[in-house]
Amino acid sequence: MRIAIIGAGNVGGALGRAFSQVGHDVVFGVRDPDSDKTRAALSTAPGTSASSPSEAVADADVVVVAVRPDGIAETVAELPSLDARVVIDAMNRFGGDRNRSTADDLADALPGARVVKAFNTTGFENLSTGRDRKTPAAMFVAGDDVDAKDVAMRLAREIGFDPHDGGPLANAKVLEDMVKVWLALSQQHGRRVAFAISES
Repeated sequence: MRIAIIGAGNVGGALGRAFSQVGHDVVFGVRDPDSDKTRAALSTAPGTSASSPSEAVADADVVVVAVRPDGIAETVAELPSLDARVVIDAMNRFGGDRNRSTADDLADALPGARVVKAFNTTGFENLSTGRDRKTPAAMFVAGDDVDAKDVAMRLAREIGFDPHDGGPLANAKVLEDMVKVWLALSQQHGRRVAFAISES
């Protein structure tokens, strides 16, 4: 699968590394493919490449957005139509409108895209080390499109997570609030801590 990751920071870089390790074709969509940040992401994810955001999404099966929330509008404005494409929102907003998630912003800015929320409820350090854990960390996925949600859950499973259907896209804001709990836990247990589901 060809995966375009918009952003090559901590979250984007970690996801690029994780997806490339399980055999996906990963391209980072960034403003400056020669920046130190982009070179760092490429160096830890052999086989990946970098180009402009519009070039990165051109042939992508899945688009993962991992930019600063205040950069969503400017970044999305440069993209071609992503109608019917799976778009995974891996961001968290800590300020601004408390009633809106970054997934709401993406859904409004990308009409026709199949937006899902995932990969946002744990620290970036855990995104590329999921397969090393004794107890798989839970990954919650929210979305309105069943098939798009299945794609995100499959990707989560491939990189070592225990994926769970987190309900409709309206729950994206709830998932963003969960990371605040994770941040509090990380102060006590370190940044390797993660949520898990116990069924018995």
